Amino acid sequence: MEYQFYHGARGPVAELSMEQAAIGRWLSDEIGSDTERVNGLLHNIAEIRDGIFLELDVDGKEFRLTLNKDEAEIKANSLVNNLDSDSTEQMDAEGLSFYDSEEVAGCGLDDFEALLIAWLEFCS
Repeated sequence: MEYQFYHGARGPVAELSMEQAAIGRWLSDEIGSDTERVNGLLHNIAEIRDGIFLELDVDGKEFRLTLNKDEAEIKANSLVNNLDSDSTEQMDAEGLSFYDSEEVAGCGLDDFEALLIAWLEFCS
């Protein structure tokens, strides 16, 4: 996973590849320099690895983070709220898919954890 961190006018900014732009937006806008929140997410990852949770959803103002033992997925709340299971089933049946790199992105749990640790170090 490639990323770049820098300080912008509104605080720390994370830039990721185009396919993972939503993760960068989530990190910059939802998490920002809140190191306690990053530590909480790292604790959540440990709980998932320990089998305490199979999956965990973390709702934010603009995005929902979903963690499981294999991956982390960031999805804009507008998609979560607007696409019900019938809509997604119909899209799948018709061979269609919804993808917008600014709205949805995912990565492996190990990569996500490494990103959070790097962000924590950058913001500290």
